[in-house]
Amino acid sequence: MIFLGKNEKDQLGFREFFSIIFITIGLKGTDMSTVLLFKEGLNAAWMIVIGSFLLIIPSLLLLNSVLKKYQCKNILEVIQLTLGKPFAFAIALIMLGFTLLNTATEARSYMTQLITINFPNTPLFILSLCFLMLCMWGAKKGWESVGAIAWMTFPYLMITVGFLLFLMFKDAVINRMFPLFGTGKWEIAKASFNFTSLFGDTLVYAMMYPFVKNHQTYIRSLYSSLLFTVFLMVLFYLSYIWIFDYRSIGKITFPFNEVIRFVSLGRSITNIETFFITIWLVAVFVKFTIYIYLVGKIFGFLFQIEEFEQTILPITILMLVIGMIPENNEINIFQIRTSSLAYFKYLILFLPPILWAAAKIKEARAK
Repeated sequence: MIFLGKNEKDQLGFREFFSIIFITIGLKGTDMSTVLLFKEGLNAAWMIVIGSFLLIIPSLLLLNSVLKKYQCKNILEVIQLTLGKPFAFAIALIMLGFTLLNTATEARSYMTQLITINFPNTPLFILSLCFLMLCMWGAKKGWESVGAIAWMTFPYLMITVGFLLFLMFKDAVINRMFPLFGTGKWEIAKASFNFTSLFGDTLVYAMMYPFVKNHQTYIRSLYSSLLFTVFLMVLFYLSYIWIFDYRSIGKITFPFNEVIRFVSLGRSITNIETFFITIWLVAVFVKFTIYIYLVGKIFGFLFQIEEFEQTILPITILMLVIGMIPENNEINIFQIRTSSLAYFKYLILFLPPILWAAAKIKEARAK
């Protein structure tokens, strides 16, 4: 059974789904994920992004092959058909736990980032409450509206990113990226495996497979957006190195915010960071609108709730509560976030091959 929401009658096209994937994954190049990657890879942190992407490609190929066989079914429904209801329930529970915890901790991280740099006198709880309630309002509009908002935001975000990278290149010192492999090839390979969950959203987006126009559109938008996202994330990571060098980045909690304060258009134009932070905030709003909607979608499947939009409000409140639990952002990032990413990578890497094998066995038995 496909659990349709009130606003899921129309399916998304290439540009909307492309924008959704790019915004949710691409913004990880501006959050505190950069701190974790630079801690592991030093000046070769950008290689971890490429390595993680390459590691996830085989799983994506297998997953998309299975989805094509069971068109009009999302990933949890396919698991239910091939591996049984108990296994599907367990996987849905894991996905719900990961997306809920990840969204709550990321929201806390972004709000801490804003308070530290831009709104030092604003209480964390009040800022988080206002932000999540705004995202909840967007999520309740439905999948079609979420896609439209993402596509409307995408061109402005690209113009802003291009302008920022241009200003960053003016002050770049290219030699700071050497030696290329930082701590060593083996260390970079291990870090790439450990951070495969950077692209874990691709597994969650398989929940929305029936609500993309067709299989070809799904494949084209998925792979093209991932390639584009990896390219821009690598550029951002390299730019951080070229401007600050890896030793300085190790002492900077929010590299993106420092960069937009560092760049300039000359002495006559000041406070240019206001422009960048405004567009960035709009993109962050879109990102968490999408995340809240996806958490509600998984929750609806898990507990057989067809009109799952009604659960978005209590889910958002739960996210707010979870986000407020850690005493500080260091615990949030270096303990909770690191642990969740470490465990979820196994699901991303090994579930698609298991699903593919189960589908093949079922197909052979049917013959």
